[in-house]
Amino acid sequence: MVKVNNLRNGNLNRNNLVYRQLSSKNIQEVYDLFEGNSAFFSLPFDYFKKGTLDDDGIDFDLSLILYEIEKDKPIAGLLIAIRKISEEKKGFIKAFVVDKNYRRQGIGTLIFDELLKRAKGKGLNQIIYGPAVPNYWQPGVDIRNTSLYFFLKKYRFKSHRAIFNLTVSLDLIKNKPPLKKEGYKYERVQPEDFDMLYDFVKQQFPNNTWAAEVKFSFNFNPPTTFIAKDTNNNMVGWATHSQFYPGSFGPTGVKESLRGKGIGTILFLWCLWDIKQKGLHTSEIMWVDGNTIKFYSKVSGAYISPIFYPMYKKIR
Repeated sequence: MVKVNNLRNGNLNRNNLVYRQLSSKNIQEVYDLFEGNSAFFSLPFDYFKKGTLDDDGIDFDLSLILYEIEKDKPIAGLLIAIRKISEEKKGFIKAFVVDKNYRRQGIGTLIFDELLKRAKGKGLNQIIYGPAVPNYWQPGVDIRNTSLYFFLKKYRFKSHRAIFNLTVSLDLIKNKPPLKKEGYKYERVQPEDFDMLYDFVKQQFPNNTWAAEVKFSFNFNPPTTFIAKDTNNNMVGWATHSQFYPGSFGPTGVKESLRGKGIGTILFLWCLWDIKQKGLHTSEIMWVDGNTIKFYSKVSGAYISPIFYPMYKKIR
């Protein structure tokens, strides 16, 4: 527990504010804070826990949870995971929120000043509001969150190029996809194939973190990854859903020599079908680039929404 040293503006008494670490004891009330004050995004509690307490990279000193002592409740929170990339330590902001009843009182400024001071003391090279792969929720600042975007601009955060998610209406998914087609069979991955799938993804896409992301799906019952095999029972492709949050789609991939044969399309449709069986009405395709947008639009009527900007600031 760390007392707050200053508060620039507003009517709050700085002596009534304190930082407390995120823990198993307060994660429910911290989750409630984020859920109750997030206009565009929602997570089930188990996904929130997976991305915080269960994330090996979460930094409890940089994840600042601000409490009002008299009410004994969190009023603001910032969640940070540290990833080592190319020998540099970078802090990724997973989420940042101030309770709507406490805004415009300098709390955001208070927390970010504290964050930058602590980040410098830890030797971080950058702070990034963006994808803390492999365990993340969103790939940047949702541009509908206008106040957050310009708040970070005030702190001289720079913007990367836009990242697109796509939304699919599952009302368009009428029929169950085929189990076999043109010499390939499709099925939900089973425990006996976990190792083979993990190795396949790692070998086919060595420069991505997709193997680690797919591995998360093995923890669900049933697993949320579908695979394609050839007549010799060799793995040729996969698609994963709901790893990031319920209804999210990705990652997915097909063996390079077999692309263009429709294998990826059927895997995609199997995931959408499975998501629909869980009672959801939409799916969100994660982090889509270039011509892939056109592909998903043609196959499923997917449309761009929402749009994100990863934002970063070097620590000097």
